[in-house]
Amino acid sequence: MEKKQKVDVTVGLVLLFISIVMLVLPLFNVSNLNIIMPVVFGLYSIVNIIQYLLTKESKDKEGMYTTFASLVAMLESIIFNMNENYKLTALVLMTWITFMSLIKLKKADYYHDKNDRMWKIRSLTLVLFILSGLLTSVNLFYDNEIRLIIIGYFFFIHAILEIIDPIIKTLIKHS
Repeated sequence: MEKKQKVDVTVGLVLLFISIVMLVLPLFNVSNLNIIMPVVFGLYSIVNIIQYLLTKESKDKEGMYTTFASLVAMLESIIFNMNENYKLTALVLMTWITFMSLIKLKKADYYHDKNDRMWKIRSLTLVLFILSGLLTSVNLFYDNEIRLIIIGYFFFIHAILEIIDPIIKTLIKHS
């Protein structure tokens, strides 16, 4: 496994840990979305800028773009009161999902050859990401604990998709 794949898997595991923490927080009666969401998007920003700095020589700018998208979502989640209005929570999440989808589309388009297996895998993960994001945003009309669990599952799915990509790339390279 190359350095970039190792860094990508490590970042995916950190994102997986963040999502598991989000899933566990309601058990301890911690469900203030006005605090949790800016912290989560801030952590995503920090993790992705570190990923970009560690893999800068590979010319992959996904980490940098994800940092900017997460910073925008963090600022939105600071500005809006998400505890009282589920529509604002959905708006913040859909803004982030839209930016992330454009970033993932740009990365999938990097593999111009539609016969390339990585292009098909990246396109499939993009569709799964968009679909899970839309389903998450539609189901945010419950109380804060349920919203946090739903968003935690979305981030869990996102982390799994982020881990799958470098593993499959390594398997394809060695087959």
